[in-house]
Amino acid sequence: MSIQPRTEKGRQTQAKLLSTALDCFAEDGYRASSMRIIAANAGVSLSHAYYYFQSKEDIVAQLLLNLRNEQYGLCQGRLDEGNTLESNIRAVLDAGVLALAPYHEFGPVFLKVLLSDEYANEQVSKIELSLWEQAVAGARPLPPLGIRRDLPKFLLLVSRHVFSAWAYDQSAQQRRSRALMKNMAPVVAKFAVLCRLPVVRSLFEDILALMDSKAIDKAEVDLPVRSTLRRPKAS
Repeated sequence: MSIQPRTEKGRQTQAKLLSTALDCFAEDGYRASSMRIIAANAGVSLSHAYYYFQSKEDIVAQLLLNLRNEQYGLCQGRLDEGNTLESNIRAVLDAGVLALAPYHEFGPVFLKVLLSDEYANEQVSKIELSLWEQAVAGARPLPPLGIRRDLPKFLLLVSRHVFSAWAYDQSAQQRRSRALMKNMAPVVAKFAVLCRLPVVRSLFEDILALMDSKAIDKAEVDLPVRSTLRRPKAS
């Protein structure tokens, strides 16, 4: 994971490297853009670049962290106490799409970062989990007590699966995966209500255990030989 600069100059340098990397990914493709090329285009030494980012995946991890922080900010004020669980789930997902949509073509690389032990971004996971904790805590009525503690983690894992579908969705404006997100909210909310029944709560625990399998976390994400990533145009 990249370091967090303590000085304004350091923050500017890191931001310059990130911006330059996005330009390189768009012009030359992700695979062809080496750290040496990124550093040269940014006007810094290679050793200086490695001080801020250990690898290209580290750069993408920082971008994803920035976007999740943006999503977090968009959700503040939307997860007010009193909303239904369905409304809160939709609010989190909608904010995620709003923040990430301009970078949709980076989706496969984002997934590689999330699924790799080496480049796992704990800060991203903490932000996502915090959002789902707020969604659950603010929902009224509150979800059943028996699943309330584990429900945020369950929602995080479900959202990761939806994110995987979104990352590879080639339909116009990601229409298919957006429809999946829209339909997910009421289904999960209804499932949570049904978890008041012991047999359904047991099913919830089984599904959570399956979704949290290490085998899923280590799934391989294949990237195209030449990435066609395009940096979003400035508005």
